[in-house]
Amino acid sequence: MYHEPDWSSLSLAELLEKAGEFAEKAYSGSISAFAFLERAVEASPERTGLGEEITELLEQTQQVNTTLAALQRKIHSLVQEFSHT
Repeated sequence: MYHEPDWSSLSLAELLEKAGEFAEKAYSGSISAFAFLERAVEASPERTGLGEEITELLEQTQQVNTTLAALQRKIHSLVQEFSHT
């Protein structure tokens, strides 16, 4: 079970760093999902349509990866910007 900490005690820099940590974990998990889905496509029986369904999931996962990568870059940029002020 996840216990939410008292966010009010964290500074802006700490909040951004935490956001970056969670974005990195999400990206890592999404990359892993993509890798397993790729293997699932290879292992799926031919002419069942299952491979096509899994390929659709791969495409969706790739979109998520792209979004999460952009999120990480933006958070990193904010952290850098904040640290120079």
